[in-house]
Amino acid sequence: MAQEKTAPAATIEEPVNKTLVDDAIASMEKLYETLTGSPPADGDPTRTPIPVERDAGEFVAERLERLVHALGQPLAATGREWSPPIVVWESPQETVVCLDLPGVKRADVEVIDDGDAVTIRGERPVAYNGLRIQFAERPLGHFRRQILLPRRARTAIVKARLVDGVLEIRIPREGEATPGARKIEIT
Repeated sequence: MAQEKTAPAATIEEPVNKTLVDDAIASMEKLYETLTGSPPADGDPTRTPIPVERDAGEFVAERLERLVHALGQPLAATGREWSPPIVVWESPQETVVCLDLPGVKRADVEVIDDGDAVTIRGERPVAYNGLRIQFAERPLGHFRRQILLPRRARTAIVKARLVDGVLEIRIPREGEATPGARKIEIT
């Protein structure tokens, strides 16, 4: 006997309940106040009512995601280190690592080769001509990034240079590792 195939049951979407939306907004405001220590400021351009044409759930989820992302960004005031973004390229001869460090001076960056990894440390200044920071989307303060070296890397000739805010580290792929940590000069 052949089994009959039935179509999946149609789902009925419930109309958006204004009370639930208001409760969700109130919960978001309470979360914001809990996390920041102060209520959202009236007249704040980021505090807008949910547009009628938007799905309230998606709108609140999007705002929550933006809040969580913003809270996840390390700030200089927290004393936490941040990690600069990197891009890694490889060829049979070498590995090239580029770190984005705009606004960081050569004297404020240190590259250490310990044989198994290269560690990049430094600081992007928080102060700017004696002005008080009002808002920052880029991380400030101390940073640190560690890059594991490929097997058989020739660490004796690891090269680093800082040009236009990009730190480029060239690591040859063949050779014997040099024991012990050493500082790499940045050109």
